[in-house]
Amino acid sequence: MLNLLKKITDLKLLDQPVAKHTLLIDEKMKTHGALFFVEIQGRTYKIMVPAPAHEQLLAQQPLPVKKLLDCKDAMLLQ
Repeated sequence: MLNLLKKITDLKLLDQPVAKHTLLIDEKMKTHGALFFVEIQGRTYKIMVPAPAHEQLLAQQPLPVKKLLDCKDAMLLQ
């Protein structure tokens, strides 16, 4: 996650809005969080934020990448 933050800072993309996300919902219609997709230099990074922290992030539209990466519950998926 620190490498991603450094790359985004070097490219001055901290204020870039997160364009794509999807909610993580199970078969009982319970929301477990959100998966955000951040595209940088042709590569897509997947960042998962569990419930209930994802609700606060989704309320901020447009959501800048910096806010997403500053979330203490955010996890970079491989």
